Amino acid sequence: MPLGGLTVYLSEVKILVSAIFAVALASAAPGPPIGIVTASGHFTLQGSQVWGNATLFEGAIVETGEASSQLALRSGIKVQLGAGARAQVFADRLVLAQGLSQVGTLQVRGEPGSRVRIALGPRVEVAALTGVARVSTTSGVPLASIQAPNHMSFAMQQAASLTRTGCLLYKDNHFILQDDNTQEVLELNGQDLAANVGNRVEITGMMSTAKATVAPATGVFNVMSVSPRSQGGCLVVASSLQAQAQMPAGTTPAPAAKGGPARAPGGAPAAKTGMSTGAKVGIVAAVAGGGAGAAIALAGGKKSTSP
Repeated sequence: MPLGGLTVYLSEVKILVSAIFAVALASAAPGPPIGIVTASGHFTLQGSQVWGNATLFEGAIVETGEASSQLALRSGIKVQLGAGARAQVFADRLVLAQGLSQVGTLQVRGEPGSRVRIALGPRVEVAALTGVARVSTTSGVPLASIQAPNHMSFAMQQAASLTRTGCLLYKDNHFILQDDNTQEVLELNGQDLAANVGNRVEITGMMSTAKATVAPATGVFNVMSVSPRSQGGCLVVASSLQAQAQMPAGTTPAPAAKGGPARAPGGAPAAKTGMSTGAKVGIVAAVAGGGAGAAIALAGGKKSTSP
């Protein structure tokens, strides 16, 4: 090959290598700065150990050590990461892969192996991308247990009072409700529950620290008010939970003791009478000819897949 041609060829190779190197540098460059992370000890930022404070960039991964860290974002929102936490931080959200995060009066923790997205704004949206996210107040009052792929939103300065919507059912002498958004099943304690069994309702009240006594409930909810949202429509939910969509004949639950679940007189399970929930579902499906079967849907939370 002529020397001049070789020189041109080498020049082209040099330009190509320079272009590839520039692209690699651009892809490795951090995103725009979004705030500051501070800690009383050391923490890890993008794989490098830092002491004291550092600038946060879009998409940065923060891992805390023995000390907690505070993320002060440009939006004015402050987020605490507990000791031993790991999160990827963005301007409007963070994805918690390990440990505890606190936003305002909310504490969010993912169970081991879970990934939890926390959207930051006037309201805090907690979505379980995988596993289960548990939300509580800073004083330890449980607010929600959210299973993937569901989500739930909270006021940043969340009081203990909550509103839940779902099917109110009766099982093993207890009232239960499956939340439409999170699919969490709660044991209910309060007044005016019997009249709404089998209906989709909105309840307002507070989570109790007591443990649920009926499966598959994961918590106890003290109901302060009940508002019907729709009559009926809970047969499929009742069947999936092996619960009843109507009160057993002759059963009138007595007022529940403060802090405990409502029970029938004497505390003994009432005899089950009348047609079973499974039979009702079968009749509905047979009459509808299968087409309406899809219309009787178990209400669920909106799915969210992106971090």
